[in-house]
Amino acid sequence: MAAIEAEFDQLLAFPLSGPAREDLATNLRVKFHRAYATYYTPAARELIIIRVLHGARDAGAIADDGGFVA
Repeated sequence: MAAIEAEFDQLLAFPLSGPAREDLATNLRVKFHRAYATYYTPAARELIIIRVLHGARDAGAIADDGGFVA
């Protein structure tokens, strides 16, 4: 968890560096760290962390159930 949190500093500096996932939710982006994906929405001075999922999870099915709505 500490390693994932450390990457948030990089995302704060470059919030658009994570690939867009507009197919899952509006303004959603993702940052990968090892087997985990952090889904977030960049805001003016912050990141809104939507979910942290293991890479084996079906993100499409989660999106279909409304799992990426802030």
